[in-house]
Amino acid sequence: SKSSEEIKQQNSELSEKVHSLVSKNSAMKLDMEDLHKKLEMAELMIQQFSNQAGSLDANQQLQMVLEEKASLETQVAQLSESLHQLQAERDQYVEKLKEERSIWQQRVQQLSEQVHTMAEEKEKHMAQIQELEANVTEL
Repeated sequence: SKSSEEIKQQNSELSEKVHSLVSKNSAMKLDMEDLHKKLEMAELMIQQFSNQAGSLDANQQLQMVLEEKASLETQVAQLSESLHQLQAERDQYVEKLKEERSIWQQRVQQLSEQVHTMAEEKEKHMAQIQELEANVTEL
């Protein structure tokens, strides 16, 4: 039962980690969507500025927008990589939980078989006791 409690505790901890990773995964997806929207806005601004006359302010703004676009693309790439890592970790935890579940099912099956065997042995012993009591009474 000690190992049972320990494994239950481990399962609980792993489940919490999986839930945490799923939450992080969802948050990162929202961040990625937000960054994609910002990137689209930056691209629209680039198109607008590139269509305007070549004034100095427009060129400076265009340069700033291009820099922001590059920064956003870098952030999107980083978030994508983090998302993939979180998904891989989540998959590992899920796999570990499945393995532990299988182990516990096997253990429960073994214990069930032991209980059944012990019950049969108890019945045999009870029959032997009754037989012996009958023999003692007869003697």
